[in-house]
Amino acid sequence: MTSSTYRLDNDWDKARQRLEGLEAMGDPGTIRHLEDLGVGAGWNCLEAGAGGGSITRWLADRVAPEGSVVAVDINTRFVEDLDEPNVEVRQHDIIADDLPAEAFDLVHTRAVIGHLPERERALENLVSALAPDGVLLAEEMDFVSAVAVPGVDSGQAELFSTFVEAHNRVFEGRFDVFYGRRVASDLERFGLEDVQCEGRTRILRGGSLGARAWKLTFEQLSDVMMDAALVTVQDVHDIMDVMDDPAFVFQSMVFVAAWGRKAA
Repeated sequence: MTSSTYRLDNDWDKARQRLEGLEAMGDPGTIRHLEDLGVGAGWNCLEAGAGGGSITRWLADRVAPEGSVVAVDINTRFVEDLDEPNVEVRQHDIIADDLPAEAFDLVHTRAVIGHLPERERALENLVSALAPDGVLLAEEMDFVSAVAVPGVDSGQAELFSTFVEAHNRVFEGRFDVFYGRRVASDLERFGLEDVQCEGRTRILRGGSLGARAWKLTFEQLSDVMMDAALVTVQDVHDIMDVMDDPAFVFQSMVFVAAWGRKAA
C-alpha cells in the first residue's frame, strides 16, 4: 500500500479520531485472540500496520521486559511518540521493503492486507519474517454484514445502505471489501499450518465510538462519492446526523481473524 493508493490517508486531520473508533470496535477481539495464542513475556513481535498504536502498546506491555515489538506502517505519525523501551517504530512498506527473516514469534496485522495491490508479495514477506513455530494473526474486514437493524427509521436505514454501497464502489480496484472471507485460505496457500479462522461483528448505536469511525469514513470519502455521483451534498449532511443519532442501530462489518503457525 502506498499513500497514493490509500483512500483513507492517515494525514487527514480527523484520521486519529477515525482510528480511535476502529480500535474501539477491533481491539477487544484482537486482544482475546492474542491472549488465546499465548503471547507473553519474551516474545518478539511485529505489528504490521501499526495505525493508532493501541495494539503495539498492548503487545509491548505483554511481552516486557525481555520481549520486543517492531511497529511498522507506511505512515507512522501516530506511533512515533510511543515511549515504551521495547518498541521500535519503522516507516515501512510491507510490499517493497525487506523484513528480517525468521525474526518474530508473532506477526500481527489488522485491516491492512485487503488494501494492498500486491497481497501475495506482502503475505510472502510476513510469513518469511516468522520464526519457526511462530504465529501469524491476520485480521481483515468483510462488509457483508453492514446493515441497519430491523425497526429503525426506514429513511435512515435506506440512506445508510446507500452509503455502504457507495463506500464499496469507491474502493473497487483499491480495497477488497470482502477480503475477510479469503484471508484464511491465503494463509494456507503460503504454507502456514493449523490455520483457524473466526469472524466477529458488532451491533453499534449512533453516537458510539464505533459509529464515529463509520461517520468519519463516510466524511473522508464524501468528495470521491459525490464526484462519482453516488451521493449528493444533502445525503452527506444527512448521514452525518444519522451516525450521531442514538436511535439508529446497525450491524457493522465482520472482522475476520485467521491465524496459523510456521512449521518448526
